[in-house]
Amino acid sequence: MLHHRLALDERQSAKLDSLERLYAVQRRALEFELRASNARLAAAIEAEHGNGPRVTAAVDQNHAAMGELQKATLAHIFGMRQLLRPNQTAQFDRAVVKALTEDSQ
Repeated sequence: MLHHRLALDERQSAKLDSLERLYAVQRRALEFELRASNARLAAAIEAEHGNGPRVTAAVDQNHAAMGELQKATLAHIFGMRQLLRPNQTAQFDRAVVKALTEDSQ
């Protein structure tokens, strides 16, 4: 949406590209941690066959990993927003709210 609908100038585009590259690396690392957390949860479920202490701990670790990914995503969103001119922020904000509230299809 930023690249196509907000008519970014060259400076904004360059900064956005830099933000996108950094976030892509961070997101991949966090997604890897989330996959590892899911594997630990699966192993705990397989070992305990119920909601035992290993499963509970694995769920907590999984929630922490998901939370870190969400925090990084929000930091990225706010970083992108800071690149925008005042006349661009309202459209950006509407797109973010829509993405968070729209039903998946």
